[in-house]
Amino acid sequence: MEARNEKKISTLLLKQGMYVSNLDRPWLDTPFLLQGFLVRDDDEIMLLKKYCEHVYIDLDRGIDADDHTHGISKYKTNKKLERFLQDGECEFEYVNTKTAGEEMPMARKAIDEASRKIADIMEDVKRGKSLDYKTIKEIVEPILDSVIRNPEAMMWLTHMRQKEVYTYAHSVDNCAIAAAFGRHMGLPKDDLRTVAIGLLLMDVGKMRVPEAILNKSGALTDDEFRVARSHVAHSVDILSKIKGLNADIINIALTHHERFDGSGYPGGLVGLETPVYGRMAAIIDCYDAMTSKRPYGDPVSAYAALQEIYNWRNKYFQDELVEQFLQCMGAFPTGSLVEMHSGEVGIVTSQNKTRRMSPKVMLVLDKKKQPFSEYKVIDLMEPPEEDAEPLVIYRGLDPGSFGIDPASFYL
Repeated sequence: MEARNEKKISTLLLKQGMYVSNLDRPWLDTPFLLQGFLVRDDDEIMLLKKYCEHVYIDLDRGIDADDHTHGISKYKTNKKLERFLQDGECEFEYVNTKTAGEEMPMARKAIDEASRKIADIMEDVKRGKSLDYKTIKEIVEPILDSVIRNPEAMMWLTHMRQKEVYTYAHSVDNCAIAAAFGRHMGLPKDDLRTVAIGLLLMDVGKMRVPEAILNKSGALTDDEFRVARSHVAHSVDILSKIKGLNADIINIALTHHERFDGSGYPGGLVGLETPVYGRMAAIIDCYDAMTSKRPYGDPVSAYAALQEIYNWRNKYFQDELVEQFLQCMGAFPTGSLVEMHSGEVGIVTSQNKTRRMSPKVMLVLDKKKQPFSEYKVIDLMEPPEEDAEPLVIYRGLDPGSFGIDPASFYL
């Protein structure tokens, strides 16, 4: 029997005119009547995406996938950022032009308006409406400007505010953290905008996934898990139709579930095969998910989340990127709840770049875990008063510890 000229591709790369000769699962497990067929319309493509992550195409009986705009062979990365991760030479160094306190009102307005507008956008997607790049940019720009002036206020708010709808809040938080992470690594504003928009919209395809699956509190079945993972294909499809959106933004949506060791999806990319923005997005997505309340789990402390990410370096995430993320967020990220060696409990209000273990902390509970009559912000880098013991953070706390709800401090 003559060997077929077959090629394995992700179902994200499917298009009309391809001949599907085999699947990544038995044909009998799918609704397809023929074991091999020419793809003729978008309905067949969506059905293949629903049931399969990869398929095999016969190049003698249909077209190839090499010319697809977002194919693996077309992935581009930010070469300047890649060099920075190896030699540490920053392209651009930002200087705070506002204190965290001065920036807080503008940061609060930016994140509140973004949360409201992204909810409207997601509902539009559910109704089948197309998205407008100008509207998306208007959401991101105030967040971007706030982070450029001083990222601390925005980082505080991503921890403090109430998150009534996880998917929407997760998108806005991802956007803000991405801007802060990119700023830390010296990305110019145009590149910051790209990563911020990419992180804001990378999960837009979840609007095409049944809510019963997205909000399920228990473990997903294999079929449900496959449907949940199809949000990547939906995101790429939605974003590809937005005029003015660059390929880097679309590829963030395509690659943010890839993992450094090749265990991710949908492409099983290994190491630097994933563009650097996708590698950044994977870390940010994981961090914000762990520190947020989700249908299937309670949040962990920011400190615990960073420890877990550190343990996953060179397994799920690139070592150099993990190191930069930890430097950006601090050992105890802004907005996180901490307990001092002396017993007081506080909330981290801002970072000290030169000493990440010694941030500024607002004390809210005394040594006996009773509320202070007045909250006092202390700088752990400053020497203690005469005869007083220096204050040192003992551990990070999970949200809600000792009855403290950090969101109640979002005024």
